[in-house]
Amino acid sequence: MQTKIGMMTVLLGITLMLCAFAQAEERVVEVEGISAVSKADAIRQAQRAAVEQGVGVYIHSESETQNYVLQKEKILARAQGYVTRFTVLSESQSEGNYIAKIKATVSLDKIKDDLIAMKILLISMDRPKLMILVEEDYLDMSKPDMRIAETELNAMLQAKGFELVDKSQLEQAKNQDKARQALAGNLQAASSLGMAFGAQYVVLGKAVAQDIGEAIPGTGMRSLQSSLQLKVVQSQSGLLLGSVVKNGVAAHVSPLTGATLALKEVVKNAVNDYLVNAVTESFQDYLNNGAPLKLYVNNVKAFNQYKEVVAGIEGMQSVASAKKEGWNKTSGLLVLDLRYKGTSEELAGVLDGHKLGGSKLEVTDFGPDRVDCQLK
Repeated sequence: MQTKIGMMTVLLGITLMLCAFAQAEERVVEVEGISAVSKADAIRQAQRAAVEQGVGVYIHSESETQNYVLQKEKILARAQGYVTRFTVLSESQSEGNYIAKIKATVSLDKIKDDLIAMKILLISMDRPKLMILVEEDYLDMSKPDMRIAETELNAMLQAKGFELVDKSQLEQAKNQDKARQALAGNLQAASSLGMAFGAQYVVLGKAVAQDIGEAIPGTGMRSLQSSLQLKVVQSQSGLLLGSVVKNGVAAHVSPLTGATLALKEVVKNAVNDYLVNAVTESFQDYLNNGAPLKLYVNNVKAFNQYKEVVAGIEGMQSVASAKKEGWNKTSGLLVLDLRYKGTSEELAGVLDGHKLGGSKLEVTDFGPDRVDCQLK
């Protein structure tokens, strides 16, 4: 009995060591801080600069919307919590200001684990909605409701502040042919499905767990191997943002419990190492180049009105590009594909009451990826 306990202890120790060897995501930067108050405040300002530079994947310093700047300030106010260590390289004074140059290590993991920071970022991103579709292949597939990876993904993303397609809608989506096509790799089907359910991003996954035998002979401990592949599709553009594969292993006397532990670990790694980055980097691209939005303008009855609307929209600040998708004189509907540096709600606010020649626009509705208005 003691021998078995000893072997189990060794196995547990090996598992803990493997977890410890998981590489922390950090960034080392050299920055300066300037303060008219004190040396200590100059160092604090340098730490803020280190976080802003080191966490560029989350915080962008150019071409930001006003709301995003405000949210960024809230994150930078927590800067000292993200700088894990720093060295003061030099201190000086100039024209009444204290100047401190530091070499700082910024923890990206802490940003991702800081639920308050993540929620601030997601609010600034207009709370993007995600649809999670995961195909699961486990030990006992006689239980079709065993959705370990999907459940864990939902729990982690909700805890971080992401908005998800609700459970009843998700069940409807799963019963559609488009869901099966999307899981088989059809990006157009994934895009269409996301748009139909109001999701800006569709997360497609394949989760597998296998019992690969006894971990240590004679102990009854089973070794469970898990694998998770995730892909993220941006619904509006239909672009594949990327993919990741994570593998894990766990040991337990219960194969199902071992599989659950292994899958929870790979889901955690996939979310923190890939999924959060994929969505936030996509948003950062939108800040630089504009987010894809569709603009529907009704009551455009004449060609000169059509030209006035297109020219007026193209000339608006924050409109990176405007491409005509179609105009029908009979129906009066004009559809434009925009790249807009802001959210759909911000665009709706700019358009409502905007004068174009002798007419003006009136916004009638808007969603995460579209604005509807009419010419009056």
